[in-house]
Amino acid sequence: MDLKTFGEDNFDPKQWINKAWSSSGNQEKEIFVANTVSRLQLYMKQLTNALDETTTQIVTSIPRILQDASSLQLEGAMLQQKLLSLEQKVQSVEEQTGHSIESLQKIDQLKSRLENAASALREADKWAALATSLEDILESGVPTQGDKLAELAEQVTAMTASLEVLSDAPDYENKRMQLETLYNRLEATISPPLIEALTQMDADRTATYVSLFAGMDRTISVSRCWRRAAAARLSSTWRRLDAHTLAALNRMLSSEAGKQVDWLTNVLKSETPLTELIRLYTDLLLSLDPSPTKVVSANLKLCSSPNEGILLLTDLRTDIDDFVNCIQNILDAPRQNKETVTPTIIRDFARAAYAPLRELLPKYTELQTSLFLDYLNDPQLNQEDLLELSRGILTVSERCEGWFSTAFSKVKKIAGETLYAVYMPAVENFTSSLSNLISAHSRRIESAFLSSASIGQVTGVLSNTFPASLMLQTAAANILAALAEPREVEDSKTEDPLHDLPTLLLEPEVRQRLASFRAEPPASAAVLRRTKDQLRNLARVILRNPIDVQLEKIPQLSVWNNNDALSTDLPDFALSPQEYITEIGQYLMTLPQHLEMHLSEKQAPLQFLSEVCTHTCEVYAEKILNIRNMDALGTKRCLNDIVYLSSVVEDLGSTITPSLKNLEKSLRAAAPSQPTE
Repeated sequence: MDLKTFGEDNFDPKQWINKAWSSSGNQEKEIFVANTVSRLQLYMKQLTNALDETTTQIVTSIPRILQDASSLQLEGAMLQQKLLSLEQKVQSVEEQTGHSIESLQKIDQLKSRLENAASALREADKWAALATSLEDILESGVPTQGDKLAELAEQVTAMTASLEVLSDAPDYENKRMQLETLYNRLEATISPPLIEALTQMDADRTATYVSLFAGMDRTISVSRCWRRAAAARLSSTWRRLDAHTLAALNRMLSSEAGKQVDWLTNVLKSETPLTELIRLYTDLLLSLDPSPTKVVSANLKLCSSPNEGILLLTDLRTDIDDFVNCIQNILDAPRQNKETVTPTIIRDFARAAYAPLRELLPKYTELQTSLFLDYLNDPQLNQEDLLELSRGILTVSERCEGWFSTAFSKVKKIAGETLYAVYMPAVENFTSSLSNLISAHSRRIESAFLSSASIGQVTGVLSNTFPASLMLQTAAANILAALAEPREVEDSKTEDPLHDLPTLLLEPEVRQRLASFRAEPPASAAVLRRTKDQLRNLARVILRNPIDVQLEKIPQLSVWNNNDALSTDLPDFALSPQEYITEIGQYLMTLPQHLEMHLSEKQAPLQFLSEVCTHTCEVYAEKILNIRNMDALGTKRCLNDIVYLSSVVEDLGSTITPSLKNLEKSLRAAAPSQPTE
């Protein structure tokens, strides 16, 4: 039986009895209860006996535990006394040894000073001997033999090291000044032979001189001598070239780049070979005679046509890119000790490399403008006939999109993302000239129309001025569409100073306007747009002129009043449309076939016809309102004319305007009724 169940906090007698009973099988209830009670009483007795034995053992062992605790307490007190005594002895020993340690430290310091003094005396003697020896060498002449130079390099290194040892000496500053003077003399003496060795690319002699400069801690002077020698050698090679071209210069410098990096690394032991190479090429490009910019400018002046000039600028950009990419490959080549060239040094080199293109880039605007304006020297644009000249301008305008596209693709190869700064001024010059030509011809057309109208010779759609104005309007629209044609160039947005073309090619003030060049249309587009609108209105005025001439007669016609009474009684069917309205009707009916001859589907001939019908109805209504003293017969005649015009307008697929319709209703209300038979 598990007695742990009776010790649980949530013990329930009922649950325990039910559980015990369920596990008893088929045993009789009275027998099960008697057996269970007997077993529980037996367990109770055993538990009571075990509790009594444990209590007796505890009571018996308590005195012994108390005695052990007292003994342990006594031993602790004695141990504490011993620790205090030991602490006092330790403090005493520390006080006695402290004085001894201070004495040892003072003795050690004294020994160090004595050793330093002795070393300084030895170094002073050594330095004096080395200084005297170097002085004698400078007086007698620096040797040129390799072994002698090696010995001199060792002597110089020893002098530099000896001076460092004497840094605490009272006369250190005097010795330093003396050594600096000796080194200056030595550098002045060995610099010419070093430059000669560098010029001849003599690695052995150069390495010896490099060790001398390293011993003097003047490696910067070696780099300076190397730049002078390399620049002189490359400049001499440039001057000896049969033909001075940028491509030849780039080939020369590109072939030298790898060799110079190896030379700097292996012979000169430079820690920054790439930086030294970039500085050399930057200084060289800025000091060459003749300069690359002067060479390209001279070649540009020899070009016989604008196309040749633009091709030269394209080749110039290609040559520069090839050279810059060569340098980029050298900078990106894997090396054991990767060197990082500062952006400022790279940017200075890039500006020197792109200097010819930067100087000549504005010339593109002149060349492209000249090329554009040559297109305007077409014989079609020098004709006196209005219609033929309009047709010639229309032909030129249809070619503008192709011209702009070709020019854009060419300048993109020259200026990259900076092209808008030089391309848009050329487009503006061309568009402005073409706009002036269109405006001047528009004024001629208008003048011819007004002159003909003043003597009554204008015949509307049959006049040359109408198709001439329509063609000129279409030409202006074609040019505006060509200007609005989207032409995008990829914006690199690079932070690489070697390829940042806006910074390399454009001046700051031009660079700030680059976004406006790119986003805003040329100023002449606004003038061209106004001219197009004026031509549109002029074409409609010419088209409506025959109608306006007839409508102008209406208020002065005598048929509206002073009619006799007999005529007033005539029935409506006896009246015929009057001459003015039949003239208008006949002109309107001939318009569709004539408009189809002059208008394309884009110009919407039906829209033109609808506008003419609307204009006719509106002006007709106004003129009728200006008639004074209209009698009954005049009213009938007017209504008859309105009905005729309505039928003509309806036949043309339009309707009369509300104003004319309302006027007709008013006139019918005022007209006398016909007598019934």
